[in-house]
Amino acid sequence: MYRVIGYFKGHKVVKYFDDRFDAIDFKDIVDANYPLQVTFEKGVYPVQTFIVNSWNTIMDHKMNPLSKIPDLGVRHVVMQFLAWMWCIIFSMSLGSITVFGVSAVAHALLIAGVVITVGTFETARRKPLYFGGLGRGNGGEHE
Repeated sequence: MYRVIGYFKGHKVVKYFDDRFDAIDFKDIVDANYPLQVTFEKGVYPVQTFIVNSWNTIMDHKMNPLSKIPDLGVRHVVMQFLAWMWCIIFSMSLGSITVFGVSAVAHALLIAGVVITVGTFETARRKPLYFGGLGRGNGGEHE
């Protein structure tokens, strides 16, 4: 991770890059605008990026190890089982079966919502005409 900071009279510009050459190009662009100072740092990793990457590593169906499973439905079921396992672990650590019920329902709803959203987005990306029959017909009337 690279960070480029350009210090100007009334403000500063900060941008993060994964690619070294993109960071160098941005540094050149900042230099062209006559800053007071420009810094180029390697190995800087903002906490927000770490949190987003950690979330995506677990929850993004394209990044986690479950991405090797070709069927989206099977991936969904496996994620549900993992969620229930964690519900059991947390409820046992708190010593309450009530916590398990609330946690299991919350995890099931959360994961189901994510899977339905991802499935809808994938359908829209791959088969956009699938949604073409909704609403009014070609002549403006309901079908």
